Amino acid sequence: MKRSWLITDMLRVCPQSGQTLETEEELRNRPIFVDRPFRSVSPRNAYVSFQIILDMTADGPEEIDILPESLRGEGDAGISAEEYTPYVQWYHLIGKRYYPDGLVPWGQGKTAGSPLASVSRLNAVPRQQYAGIWMDLFVPADTAPGEYSGTITVRRGASEEKHEWQLTVLKAIVPDESTITASLNNYADSISGKFAHLERRAERYRDGSYFAVEKQFYRMSHEHRTVFHNLPYSHDGRIPESFAPVLEGAGKSLRVKDWSLFDEHFSGYLDGSAFKGTKRGEIPIPHMYLPQNFYWPADYTKFGLKGYATEFSNVFREFYEHFTERGWLSTRFELFFNHKKRYKLFPYDGDETRFIWDEKINDIFYGFASDVLERKDGARFIFRTDSSWNYGLHYGKYADVIKHWVVNRNIMKWYPEGQSYLQSRGCLFWYYLGAQPIDHNLLGSAIAPLASVAQGLNGFVLWNNVDWGSDWHRTPAGNGKTAVFYPGDRLFEIPGPIPTIRLKVLRNAMQVSECMEKWIRDHGEPSRSEMTRLVGSILDGDSTFDWPEPPAFIDRPPYEWTNELLSEASPSALHIGRSPLLFEQLKHRLWRIIEGEERECLILTS
Repeated sequence: MKRSWLITDMLRVCPQSGQTLETEEELRNRPIFVDRPFRSVSPRNAYVSFQIILDMTADGPEEIDILPESLRGEGDAGISAEEYTPYVQWYHLIGKRYYPDGLVPWGQGKTAGSPLASVSRLNAVPRQQYAGIWMDLFVPADTAPGEYSGTITVRRGASEEKHEWQLTVLKAIVPDESTITASLNNYADSISGKFAHLERRAERYRDGSYFAVEKQFYRMSHEHRTVFHNLPYSHDGRIPESFAPVLEGAGKSLRVKDWSLFDEHFSGYLDGSAFKGTKRGEIPIPHMYLPQNFYWPADYTKFGLKGYATEFSNVFREFYEHFTERGWLSTRFELFFNHKKRYKLFPYDGDETRFIWDEKINDIFYGFASDVLERKDGARFIFRTDSSWNYGLHYGKYADVIKHWVVNRNIMKWYPEGQSYLQSRGCLFWYYLGAQPIDHNLLGSAIAPLASVAQGLNGFVLWNNVDWGSDWHRTPAGNGKTAVFYPGDRLFEIPGPIPTIRLKVLRNAMQVSECMEKWIRDHGEPSRSEMTRLVGSILDGDSTFDWPEPPAFIDRPPYEWTNELLSEASPSALHIGRSPLLFEQLKHRLWRIIEGEERECLILTS
């Protein structure tokens, strides 16, 4: 009798019952464990994911090992077993059900000697009968297109169970560099307080201990086709050591005294060397927040006086000169003000301006920085705004001043002309949202990149990604809405982050979206409508991305809008009520389009 199964990456299995955790009606009675060959399809230079579900009812997780073999193709073609990366699934209690989300790298840290048994004992799920292994297989770019087969052996003591599976490798190659930016937004040093060896270590920015941990967040994000996008200051404007260079002087003589610690901190991200050894290679990060804010580098007590403008402008110009000299020419450096007056630290909104009289901040700081922002040579500096309340009043007014717009995903839909207008003026256009809660189906974690293709967006922001809470190993804060990583140190003695299933699904959707964007570029921008229909076909049909009627209160001044009104006008999430297996149907149709109708690509949907 079989005691292990290979299943899709888009369904999750209850560790107590073995039933699917997804609640969509068509999945409730669907058999998960089927006795037929597992098949998958992948472009090249991409990861393909699946799960191994293990029945532990007889002898528990002791002495279980996972032994993948190389995949064999025609002739000498093959994919090495070294391209597999297994993870043990960690279960979190959401409501009354246990969901897998955290992924503990197989064979790392304190669980190395007995990965599955060690993790299961730490996890301590009551009445656990099933355990899950997440498998990633990387398909190198030089893999020959064609059919491959391989074996994965599940060994329990002296007994073995072998699983044959087939992989179709496509002609399509996912590019190393992304055309869509997936920003994983974070704030100041939001890492140190969450790692035991960093939180009270005063010298962490000088002895390299902080940099070593932070670098793993950047590398993990990079490998998952996202960017770790870390705002370097807090709401009061203060900046942790090494997140900005050391200054000296005041007024006209204010200048950068020392770049060395700042450069040590960021140069690897900006020249790409921090990503050496990753599958995507040494590509510099596409975006980086600047430390400039209301409080720094200028003395805020001088705000409104000539001295404040002089200090801000001179140091901003030094940044441009230094970054250009260092050759950091690939990254867009964002001048962004995250201050909100409701925190009672500054009298103006810089972020998501609600009161129209605060818009003067845009004019004031553009005046300070325009000589750099308008340059077409050297390092690329860009003025960014995150816009919601006043988006409809601002996009026309500031299109030639602010060149990077990150817009509330609901409010953007009330002004259908805004996106096209801004992009026609050379602006980047993103929208923002949060990570999907763990108890939402996994289609929700794939929506943002797919919607970006369908709507022609340049990218998107998940607004907070390391706020997992103190009880994350049981129930993460907000059911996971503010975390796509977890800390590996205290539980597993892994001195860095571990990924989540939701991050893996996001990466897999980014790969699909990049294939879509490549096809659009090859066939011309009018062909985007075909991809829009394709994405809509798994959601709500051809009308999915139509611009909705704006709410009645849109004619009122934005400062009169309330959260209640905004909530009433917000559309429901696109994935609610829809099977996550629809993502596999989308991929099946996409592969037929990009590979040609003569090629039959089969995708397992169970």
